[in-house]
Amino acid sequence: MSRKTILIAGGAHTVDVTRQGDDVTATVDDVPMALTVRRDGNHWRVGSGEHAVTATVVRDRDTVWIAIGGEIHRCTAADDARAGGAGGGVYSPKVTAPMPGKVLEVRVVVGQELEAGDPLVLLEAMKMETVVSADAKARVTAVHVAAGAMVEPGQVLVVLEFAKP
Repeated sequence: MSRKTILIAGGAHTVDVTRQGDDVTATVDDVPMALTVRRDGNHWRVGSGEHAVTATVVRDRDTVWIAIGGEIHRCTAADDARAGGAGGGVYSPKVTAPMPGKVLEVRVVVGQELEAGDPLVLLEAMKMETVVSADAKARVTAVHVAAGAMVEPGQVLVVLEFAKP
């Protein structure tokens, strides 16, 4: 099972997905859905019963472009949701190190309430400082690093619980 938090218009929605071949069971905010997903290159067909939607999905680095119903949607972790706008994106509650480096500061504690853009951890890599920030309104549930620690890319730094809309 794969669990993601999807931000839509600044609100967090929990999505659990289990996939077996073309069959997908998804639970969105505790509402179960049975879907069929078929992929042919960049073309995706997602359906439930007699209803189906076809989309073209193209990934370009950290951005995913989705063309569906005559509209094009841009999804990226650096979308407008980060700045409190009405954009959306998919975020993991596990905040990871974007690069190898040294933790200079941990700026959060367990239980702390955060807003989108609040700093979590200050990293140093190759003499440059990088601030790792919250993607959306959330609460800190775990801190896995301390100042002075060396981290690798993908290592979990902080775990968040996103606020429900």
